[in-house]
Order: sequence, then C-alpha cells, then structure tokens
Amino acid sequence: MKKFHKLAVAIFAVVSISAITGGAALALKAGDACTKAQLKKTSGNLTCTYDSKTKKYKWASATKIDKKGWPEELVLGVVPSENAASQLVRMKNFITVLSQDTGLPVKFYSVTDYAGIIEAQVARRIDVAWYGPFSYVLAKARGAKIEPFAAPIPSATGKPGYYSYGITKSTNSNVTKLGDFKDKNVCFVDAASTSGYLYPLAGLLSLGIQTSDYKSVFAGGHDKSVLAVKSGQCDVGFAYDDMVDVNLVEKGLIQKGEIKVVWKSNVIAGSPMAVRVDLPKSLQDVIKKSILEMNVPSFVSKGLCATEKGCYILEDSSWGFVKVDDAYYDGIRQVCESTRSSKCK
Repeated sequence: MKKFHKLAVAIFAVVSISAITGGAALALKAGDACTKAQLKKTSGNLTCTYDSKTKKYKWASATKIDKKGWPEELVLGVVPSENAASQLVRMKNFITVLSQDTGLPVKFYSVTDYAGIIEAQVARRIDVAWYGPFSYVLAKARGAKIEPFAAPIPSATGKPGYYSYGITKSTNSNVTKLGDFKDKNVCFVDAASTSGYLYPLAGLLSLGIQTSDYKSVFAGGHDKSVLAVKSGQCDVGFAYDDMVDVNLVEKGLIQKGEIKVVWKSNVIAGSPMAVRVDLPKSLQDVIKKSILEMNVPSFVSKGLCATEKGCYILEDSSWGFVKVDDAYYDGIRQVCESTRSSKCK
C-alpha cells in the first residue's frame, strides 16, 4: 500500500510538472527570459535569442525568412595577410556562427594574393569578403557589386581603425626613422595592401623618397614581410600593427622586442566586410545581422570560447564589429590619389 502510495504521488508530480511546464510554454511572450541551453530553439512563433548588449537570453518573435534565390552555400573570402591555414584556424568560430545564422554551409575561399580576392568577388565567386580598406576600394573601382557594412573594433567602446608599421630588426642601429629606408631593400606586403603598401608609399613620398630610391620586395603577406626583415632578406619593411605586436609573438615566430617599430602611420580606416549586393536581400540582411552581432562575449556565451582571453572573432585581436558604409573609405581614395600610384588603378 505504501509502495502504491509513493507511485501515485510520483505520477501525480510528473503530471503536475508537465501541466505547469505546458501552461508556461503557452504563456510565453516576446521579451521573456530563456536560457543558454534554449538558444536558437523555438516555441510557437518565438525563438530564444542572446542580446550581446544586455548579456541576457530572451524569447523573440521568429520572423519567417523568404529564402527564394538563396545559394546552396556561402563563400567567404579574406585577403591573405598570413597563410591560409592560420587564418582558417582563427576564423573558425566566425565561420561557425555565420553558418548557424544563415543555415548555409560556409566555404573558406583561399587565395595567394590580394588580387585573387578582388577578381573573385568581381566575378561573383565570393559572397562575403573581408578586405583591407585599399583592396576594397580597388574591388569597387574594378566593378565588384559589393557593399561594405561592418568593420572590426578593438573593444566594446573602441572605434574601427588600425596602423601601418615601418619596421627593422632591433639590432639595426642604422635605421631609426622612415627617412632611413632610402637605399634599402624594402619589404612591402602586396600592391593592393593598405598598411603594407599604400600608406607606406605615401609616407615615403612625403619625405621625397621615390620608388627608385630603394629596392622593392613584395613579400605576399604581413607575416612574410615581418619574417623577411627578421631573416635579413629585407633591411626594412612594413606590416600592420597586430601582426608585429600580437600574431607572430603569440606563435613564437618572433620574440617580443626582436623587431623595432621606427614609423607608425596615421590611423587607417577599419578593414571592411563587404557583401555582394546581387544576393537576395533577405540573405544580405541575415549576413549583416549575423556579423554585426558577433563579438567576443557572445562567442563565450555560445560556448565557442572558454574565456574572452584568446577568443578570436577574426584573425586579429578584434572585439566585435560596428556599421560602416562606402563613404567611410573616401580617405583611402584621397591617399591613393595623393600617391598617383599606378597600383591604384
């Protein structure tokens, strides 16, 4: 009799809990709290979402998306600032989230030079590309049907932008400033690189140093430019700030202080994410929303990173993204005009 009584109580408890749970589910409304475990799950016409600003999970109205004309996969291209394997490792979480949010597999499009990304998006073989500012301007000028919509920021309150460094080995006492680059073997990154060519060229020209006053070497990547300086292949060179300060140090490829910075550019407009405007607008909207909502805290909340330290959104130390538009890159166009470089065409 006692066993029967316990069983009856247990059955009653299960039924009661189920009834209560079912009643709560029916009463859910947009704005109610949900949990991390429920993220992206649906209940009726609601979806559990994460608000990166408030750092809370909440139910939101699920909008039905018109997927007419959507491709079977999304192709992502990135200018080759370092080798493709390293880029892919650091962008793994970015690709994962973009795939989850669009519901499409994301293919990483690898190229060996900046021109490859430009040509591929002009030819509509790449749907979304992360450019350097100069390579974006070139792609747009060469007929790519694209729109910039996001640029990375270094912190929650930071602004987009980065710097070009003029570098040499710390043991090279003959080079202490940009003017000392004259008559040297100079490593540039790529003719379409902003921080690895355009801004350095403008800096040298401002000192009256012409292209005939030094030997140019195009290393093919920011990492390769720094390492060529380290090995002595180039006396001096250029690369973007994080490559010198963070990336190669973390990999153990250079020691902190082994490379000295003798020149720093003015701030450069943040590197844009650009999407093809001939994709269905509904897909463009999802892509933009997905990327603009990406940041380090959201990656941690999704379980993609254990902690914020060492959590990568992109290949550099970016925290997240802010909105940008084409006019934001007019400064790049002005620098290009001031150099009168044939590479700007």
